[in-house]
Amino acid sequence: MPTYDYDCTACGSFEAFRSLGQRNEPLNCPGCGLVAARLLTLSSAEPRRATSAHAQSVESNYKRLSHRAGCACC
Repeated sequence: MPTYDYDCTACGSFEAFRSLGQRNEPLNCPGCGLVAARLLTLSSAEPRRATSAHAQSVESNYKRLSHRAGCACC
């Protein structure tokens, strides 16, 4: 799930994992609960990768399963 940036007028900016369909909907700030609008930045066209332990575990499992015993690349 992609990460999007939101801006709270009281607390500042924060990030949130949201589905593509929810990305433009306002979100409550996790700090104060006020409604925050999505920040639209044009600095990078590439989506950010999740850095959570779960995402890293999923990625390592994918790599492990994609290289079975006897594959030509290992």
